[in-house]
Amino acid sequence: MLLSCSAITPVLAGRRHPAPTPAAVPVAAPVQGAPQDNDPTEAGLPKGLPASWKATVLDVPAPHSKAGTGPGTTTNGNAKATAATGPHQAEPSSNRVLIPLPPHMGIAGFQSGDNFIIVVDNAEPMDTSALRGDGIFSTLTVNTLPDATVIQLRLPDTRHLYLSQQAEGWVLADKPPPEGDYNDRRVINPRQGDNGGILYPMRRPGRVLSINDPTSGARLLVGTSASDDGGILSLRNGDGYDVWPTTEGVVVAARSPDIGLKATPDGALLTSSGTSVPDSAAAVYGSDVDLSWLGLRNLSDKALAARFHDAAIAAADSEPAQRFARRLDAARAAFGAGAFVEARGILTVALQDDPEEGARPDVRFLLAASEFLSGGTEGASLLAGPWPDDQARATQVWRGLYLASAGGHDAEAASLLARDFARLKNYPDTVRNTVLPIAAEEIGRYGSPEELSALDRMPAGAPYLLASAFRELRTGKHDRAYAAFRKLVENANPIVSEKAQEQVTSLDLAEGRITPDAAAEQFGSMIPDARLAGREAAVRLLQADAYGRMEKWSDALTAIDRARAASSLVSSEMVAPLLFQTLAEIADAGAKGVDQGNLLHDAAQLRAHLPDLPPGPKKGDILVPYGKMLLALGLPDEAAQAFSDAIPMLDSPVVRALAGEELANADIARNLPKDAVEALARTNDPGLPDDLKANERRILARIALATGDQTASLSLLRGDTNMASLDMSARIHEGKDEWAAAVRDVRRIVEAEIPKKGPLTQEQQALALRLASDATQAGDRSTLDWIAGRVGDRQMEQGNGRVFRLLTKRQEMTSSIISTSLPE
Repeated sequence: MLLSCSAITPVLAGRRHPAPTPAAVPVAAPVQGAPQDNDPTEAGLPKGLPASWKATVLDVPAPHSKAGTGPGTTTNGNAKATAATGPHQAEPSSNRVLIPLPPHMGIAGFQSGDNFIIVVDNAEPMDTSALRGDGIFSTLTVNTLPDATVIQLRLPDTRHLYLSQQAEGWVLADKPPPEGDYNDRRVINPRQGDNGGILYPMRRPGRVLSINDPTSGARLLVGTSASDDGGILSLRNGDGYDVWPTTEGVVVAARSPDIGLKATPDGALLTSSGTSVPDSAAAVYGSDVDLSWLGLRNLSDKALAARFHDAAIAAADSEPAQRFARRLDAARAAFGAGAFVEARGILTVALQDDPEEGARPDVRFLLAASEFLSGGTEGASLLAGPWPDDQARATQVWRGLYLASAGGHDAEAASLLARDFARLKNYPDTVRNTVLPIAAEEIGRYGSPEELSALDRMPAGAPYLLASAFRELRTGKHDRAYAAFRKLVENANPIVSEKAQEQVTSLDLAEGRITPDAAAEQFGSMIPDARLAGREAAVRLLQADAYGRMEKWSDALTAIDRARAASSLVSSEMVAPLLFQTLAEIADAGAKGVDQGNLLHDAAQLRAHLPDLPPGPKKGDILVPYGKMLLALGLPDEAAQAFSDAIPMLDSPVVRALAGEELANADIARNLPKDAVEALARTNDPGLPDDLKANERRILARIALATGDQTASLSLLRGDTNMASLDMSARIHEGKDEWAAAVRDVRRIVEAEIPKKGPLTQEQQALALRLASDATQAGDRSTLDWIAGRVGDRQMEQGNGRVFRLLTKRQEMTSSIISTSLPE
């Protein structure tokens, strides 16, 4: 069925406007509607409408077998939406109008002159009673036909209107919808149809209607959509027709009677005399960026080469006034022919002679795209934007290509590329064969389940088999993915083969078929081939991960450094997770004294790499153990600087307090007791746990001791059973010849540190001697007997054992006993 709506012109009698320009029109938000009281007349028209209004159904799509495309599903396919059944009692809004529609009704929205028009393909009564508004929406009119509803709105200025779908229907607004970025929405990307013609794909296509444009009177073929598919980005001029920019749906101004629009289960199909459209060189593009900025044409390779040849000759023969324009044409023709280096060279020379032209966005974009496809990195970064608002949506697929190559934003890149993957598939082979494999692999590696569906229909070839293998891997089909990668290892394409070998080794490592050591060795053996394939950096990062699994953190860090040296595209963001983990492990091992032999080497590695880390809690967590390493190396000034840098980055009061204690320790080592007190005060918090408060008191006791205030130090240590506190208290008493108090403290240390059985370490032997000596000075026979029994007959080093036996021997303890133990 097709719908033919003729003579809409009486609505705006006497007004005629030119056909619309490519400018898109933004959207607004809610108000509602109820049905007109017009009953169909005998002629099949609603009462009260001009006699010239009529509607005829021309075409509806055949039943679609795909799941999730039938009535009752919304954009996300899981929520039911129902039409309003009566007047909606909502307050009119100055910038939002709700059009209540059930989910099976399709719409098209477009601008014609100074009117914004929405065509609803309802074949049943529609509630429009509350479809009203104020502000610019006060001019809104609703005309109900037997098989359609036409909503019109006069635009008093150049503001944009926006359409968005929700459960209750569609929202028309003069501001973008609050959720998400409106420029990130999907759009309709046309492509060559399977049986000729040009297909405008839609997820849930509606019907096709034929109406007369109320502004220009032109015959319009309107393809509606029942889901939010975003419309057409740019105006397209074809032989006998124009495809208008739309906010939703497809609108074709047919100048030739041969042009037709057919509803299919996959979307609206544009045909000429029922077959292919003659000007497919331009019509398959839905973006001015592709057609005008890059100058792409869907021609044969031979025709594209001839175009480049003719444009180059025209540029060489051009007059000075036309020189830049002709050179720009030649650069675009070179780009379209796949001669990206030549395109960059032509444009570079042109801008040297006419540098002011470099301010043009189309020129900058063509130069950036040429740089990107020529292997350049610095100039290609322009593809990330920003670009003019009216072209922001059209440039996003190229931003996705750049992000995919640069790394570090893989999920975003996959999303951008999946959204417009069909657009890339319709590029001429000269360009498609370069950009489509990049997009397919990025989507396969990092795309969401919904985005992976973009890979359903790909060309033949090894790069696309590789992308399919990544998709299998992401969807949990590990065995099929592994088999595909194993097969691709033998592929003649060296880049595909190398990437497949990476995956085989990574999967073998992940599933325990090889050890991390073997994986690191295999990755190392791939480096020459990876370098030729431009993949050295990626392989070295995989090798770094394998070293990390073995806890060979220094080797992992070396591999990361070599990866960054191999490619300027390896950004700090790309390696940050692996680098943070590696540096944190090196710092923790050094701070704990795990490998004192490498302490200086590890500290030097940290010093070299810490500037590469962005500020934040993770960096602070590395700076603290790094400071401990410096303190252990006898570098208190450098340690204090590390702690001072860390404290502002730490977001936990407990961690800040620990860093403050370490800073105080460094300040004590620097003989700066006042600075130590200030460090503790700066990081103190009332909610700290008791153990941290006790640590703070011990440090304050050390500060008091360093300033000569032994009384204050002992007062702070009183009742503290921590070994360090007992040791400090005992030393103060020993210095004051208060031997009984010293014995009390040292004995408590011995009870905790010297076990009743087993060999004695040198530290334990020294501790036993210390208690025996203090007890001798105090004349404490019971303590001497106790320590003698604690040690028993366990061996001590020769000198330690002789002195210990003399001190603990049962005889009158005089100075002569001690003197006999000393050499003559």
